[in-house]
Amino acid sequence: MKIYLVRHGETAWNKEGRVQGSEDIPLNEKGIELAEITSEGMKDIPVEIIFSSPLIRARKTAEIMRRDRDVPIVTDARLQEMSFGRYEGSIIKEAVRDKRHALHDFIQNPGVYRARDGEDFSQVIGRAGDFMKEVLIPGEERWKHVMIASHGALIRCFLRCIEERPLSEFWGGIPQRNCAVTVIEQKNGRFKILEEGRLYYERETEGGFRL
Repeated sequence: MKIYLVRHGETAWNKEGRVQGSEDIPLNEKGIELAEITSEGMKDIPVEIIFSSPLIRARKTAEIMRRDRDVPIVTDARLQEMSFGRYEGSIIKEAVRDKRHALHDFIQNPGVYRARDGEDFSQVIGRAGDFMKEVLIPGEERWKHVMIASHGALIRCFLRCIEERPLSEFWGGIPQRNCAVTVIEQKNGRFKILEEGRLYYERETEGGFRL
């Protein structure tokens, strides 16, 4: 079975450099465009089911990715982005500059991050692991191609479950940009990363960290 992890398209908060978390921010026009381009690039993949975070930016991305395929979109709260509680909406550049900011370590030193509100990494990794164990592993007998529309940190939690990457390297490697596609193979209950962070559009120059 192949699993296609798709990060949602761009939102106004992405463009403004804000932390979104569980805030229900819709796609902006560019986000819709990126999802449409990505959908076109993946149109020949015979997806049989799409799972999505319940947040509107992921659900809309899932709807665009579905195109005219007659397949269900199933929302699952375990695929929702990491929550940052009262710190959602924070400006990322400010959190990076200020070592006292509640989200500074989340971005700069994830190995020592402890949530002052919202979720710790362990909780989100646990959600991702539960979904893999309870949905994807049994699904190998039913599906050959599965798509998941989700979020940047959540997708990295999936990858960490597969490769057991240390938290200190959580943000390392290939970025999960808006509408980036990561492909995973599942065989006999074991997972293997085939491709990470593929873009179907020409990337513009971006400044700094985006979540």
